[in-house]
Amino acid sequence: MGGGGAVCHDESLGRPTAIQSPASVSGPTEFIEMYMPFMMGGYAAAVLLMLAGCRVVTWSVPGLRGVRFLTWGFGCGLAGVILMALRPFAPAWLTILLANLAIYAAQFLLYGAVADCLGAWPGFRRAGLALMTVALCGMAWFTYVDPDLTARILISSAVPGSCTAASAALLLRHLRKAPRGIGGSATRLPAMKALAGIQILLTVQHLLRCVLTLLYPPAQILHLDLIQAAYTYTNLILNVAGGCGLIWLALCIHREDLEARAETDGLTGLLNRRAFEEILTRELRRARVATTSLAILLTDIDRFKEVNDSLGHQAGDEVLRRVTRALRESLRPADVLSRFGGEEFAILLRDTNLGVAEEVAERLRLHVAGLTGLPSGLHITISIGVAANDVNERLEELVRRCDEALYRSKRAGRNLVTLSREYQTAAGMAPADAVPGLSLTS
Repeated sequence: MGGGGAVCHDESLGRPTAIQSPASVSGPTEFIEMYMPFMMGGYAAAVLLMLAGCRVVTWSVPGLRGVRFLTWGFGCGLAGVILMALRPFAPAWLTILLANLAIYAAQFLLYGAVADCLGAWPGFRRAGLALMTVALCGMAWFTYVDPDLTARILISSAVPGSCTAASAALLLRHLRKAPRGIGGSATRLPAMKALAGIQILLTVQHLLRCVLTLLYPPAQILHLDLIQAAYTYTNLILNVAGGCGLIWLALCIHREDLEARAETDGLTGLLNRRAFEEILTRELRRARVATTSLAILLTDIDRFKEVNDSLGHQAGDEVLRRVTRALRESLRPADVLSRFGGEEFAILLRDTNLGVAEEVAERLRLHVAGLTGLPSGLHITISIGVAANDVNERLEELVRRCDEALYRSKRAGRNLVTLSREYQTAAGMAPADAVPGLSLTS
């Protein structure tokens, strides 16, 4: 949305005035002045439809991020264009100052909608409020003290242009940081790219308006009005597209949030078993095609039931959170950590053979064993089973082998790392001798 005005005014009163111009100019000028309320009325009707659409979306899908600010923004925009439509009939303080203030607020709220949608509100808040204040003072100055239509148009383009540039920069920054992998925010990426593109187009449009206004100042009223009319319609189209793009982005983020809740453990914030098995299935397929290796670790907190029984579930929950933090600190960003159930954790190590997986498991075991500051001075240890994938092996078989290795760690005395028995047998080791030989004790 943008303000500024498309017709020439008596700068001391802010009302339209007759312009001494050639006959070829006076006719179109009078037509455009008469057309101004209808053009602004059409703009207001479109904004009203968008406002109604925002309300419908809010009622249909409660809790969408950013839509509340978007609704307020379109409300301010509607007020601004209605006031501008009254320009031939109302004083300048109402149709110029108050109208443009409403437009500035609308643009600022639309930036706020983008920031709120991305959970980044609001780096531009103070600068935006300061810009609005300075712009309003400038509009008052160039309306009453030193009347200058060109200056007002430049101001009314600079403010929304700054807001759309800030929105575009925010979207591009989040696009660079958005994870593309599994469990990331891939579903929102097309909406973010589309909305960023629209904000860039709006910024270019505001900049182009400033350039054309300087090239064709208000004395050339016909050229200026054609510029402003074109600006008004393209601005309307791009702002409606931006509103739709933001709703699209809000819906994508809402969907991601719902999926995250379905795939995330509420206590630890880790992936749950269902999500882990979906990722493992895809990674097994990828490893089969690329002939690469992967390994999984099943980790169990030793004697965790005794913690719950003696100290209560609150202490148990704190132990789970501390162990989660310790495991995360010892893994690579590409590794996948999940809560498999109860006190059991599952870890996927991409592009990792059994020997490296064994070293990782031992590092995890030592890190957890060294935790301090646990409830009631507890000393916690973990047992780990390790298994690497075999050619054409199914998920169920790989998990079964890893679970059996974990069970042998428990049976052999806990606080151990044990490799999968089948792998040991394939390496020429007798199953009966595999556990003591490859279990790592403290």
